[in-house]
Amino acid sequence: MRTVVGRPRPGHPWIFANDVLDPPVGKLIPGEQVAVVDPNNKFLGHGYVNPRSLITVRLLTRTRADIDHVGFWVERLRDAAALRERVFPGRTALRVCAGEADHLGGLIIDRYDDVLVVQMTAFGVDCRADLVRAAIEEVFHPKGVVRRDDIAVRAYEGLGGEAHVWWGEVPERAPFEENGVKYAADLVGGQKTGFFFDQAENRAWMGARAKGATVLDLYAHLGGWALTALHHGATSATAVDVSATACAQITANGVLNGVADRLTVETADCKDWLRAQVDAGARYDIVCVDPPAFAKNRKSAGQALGAYKQVNQLAAGLVATGGLLFTSSCSHHVEWDRFEEAVYTGVRTAGRRFSRVRKSGQAADHPVLPGVPETEYLKHLVLAL
Repeated sequence: MRTVVGRPRPGHPWIFANDVLDPPVGKLIPGEQVAVVDPNNKFLGHGYVNPRSLITVRLLTRTRADIDHVGFWVERLRDAAALRERVFPGRTALRVCAGEADHLGGLIIDRYDDVLVVQMTAFGVDCRADLVRAAIEEVFHPKGVVRRDDIAVRAYEGLGGEAHVWWGEVPERAPFEENGVKYAADLVGGQKTGFFFDQAENRAWMGARAKGATVLDLYAHLGGWALTALHHGATSATAVDVSATACAQITANGVLNGVADRLTVETADCKDWLRAQVDAGARYDIVCVDPPAFAKNRKSAGQALGAYKQVNQLAAGLVATGGLLFTSSCSHHVEWDRFEEAVYTGVRTAGRRFSRVRKSGQAADHPVLPGVPETEYLKHLVLAL
């Protein structure tokens, strides 16, 4: 099908419903491959459509390549795998396909050694699951693959589903390593795709400065910040998470790394726990704040900024003089300058004098597609207090 659009954004793979001129959006067939042209009939690329979604067309290629041929998916996944080998040679636990940033809009793949976790967030990918599976088998040869169809964003595409083993053998806890730290992750029942690889380089930077330090890991998930610090010689680390299941996994990962004697795990709401610790006058040399996305959509960005201010105010009250505060936001709906302002306001409100010593984003296995701000979501600051 030929689709005419009025205002394509240069370099951006998304075409919204109000930019589609012909045929009417209601005439488009969900999942169908389309050739996109501008009003002057200039060819813009091939993609797939979903009239149920605000993102009506997702462009996959600026050429006339056939996206309904398995060879297209094999080539793209090989390109994605080659990029990871170039930036992280030899690493076997990382994100190997990052959707739009790898020119495969709607497809996320994380690798845990010989097991993969796949998220399909767009209808056009989901209806090509057989092509995706064939390409994955040819490029990665995994022992097992999990599909995480239990994510809310699929509802915007008219999709549902649950987490399940797609094919092969998947262990109850998949073992892997990051920065020399051993983990075991629940790939079917855990959060998101099981682990958050996007903080790998930021955790490594923190770990290199953790020797002899007391460390606090807030919103700990699998304890990545705490375990990395202990691996690098921290005196002690405390990990806090509201999920009892996550805390049990942190404890198990502590045993796995032989650091259980220096690791304390607390099951609690982080803000409530922080208030009690501030009142008790507790202090840590390094405090890491890595919460889930406080802003799930653009409308909630204002409320999220208030939450970032509050949690960083509380966290700053626990940083020892001369210590470091590591703080992050994974909400792409919250802009960089507004996140910084919220953090700085919170730290000042805590009565702390500070300077910024580092500003960074996501690890290189989560590449950014220039001109597509949605792919540059992680914001990370290190403050010296």
